[in-house]
Amino acid sequence: MRVDRFSRNLRDIVTLLDELDQAGVVFRSATEPFDTSTPMGRMLVQMLGMFAQFERDLIIERVINGMEIKAGRGRWKGGRRPFGYTVDKAAQTLLVGPDEAVIVRLIFDLYIRDRLGSKAIAKVINDRGHRTTTGKPWSGHQVLRALNNRIYLGELTFREITKTGCHEQIIDHETFAQAQQILDSRGENYAHRAANGSDYQLTGLMRCPKCDKAMIGTRAHGKNKVYRYYTCFTRARYDTSQCDATRINADAVEAAVHAALGVS
Repeated sequence: MRVDRFSRNLRDIVTLLDELDQAGVVFRSATEPFDTSTPMGRMLVQMLGMFAQFERDLIIERVINGMEIKAGRGRWKGGRRPFGYTVDKAAQTLLVGPDEAVIVRLIFDLYIRDRLGSKAIAKVINDRGHRTTTGKPWSGHQVLRALNNRIYLGELTFREITKTGCHEQIIDHETFAQAQQILDSRGENYAHRAANGSDYQLTGLMRCPKCDKAMIGTRAHGKNKVYRYYTCFTRARYDTSQCDATRINADAVEAAVHAALGVS
């Protein structure tokens, strides 16, 4: 076995070799000249590991550079196509898929005009027989992703690079801006949700008593107050038809845990 098949991370190689040594196991290669039973062999395997990591880092850097070049030119960088578009592989650009584009516009229309919530919109779409790009039913989570996705404005973004006018818009800027205002007022804007993730100290540490999925931090906006909860991941992503476990008051459970740990 070659060293780069063993690992391409030097720290991992050193750790694994230490564990093998403690277990009385010697690592010998049938294709490379090293044997960890000798000091020279151990030095050689670490040197080969260093070169393997260097090669891995170069590959990653080249891939990222290639994606940045594509993003700068307004080309599709690859990966799963966004709902509403097809991929022109020759031109490396996105083309509007008429059938799916209708669903994207329906999502924005139901959210802005009818003021439906994300889970209610997902139910409407699913009841009409529409599915995501993977062929699965829509969830409230996926509806929110669509409402937050600036790709429908004709934009492409990779890291710090954003290019406009890359492909045909499905949603105009005015409609998208209206959706963002409602998302902000409901606390459903993805940028805000990500920034506030650390507000829930027990996220992922508790398990749902019904489906055993992780309990995650969620919130609901009342008239004068924001209510914090820990909610089953399944219920938060889909709805109570998938898991009807009761939401837990986040303030109460965190206070109880702090009291039990003696933390003020």
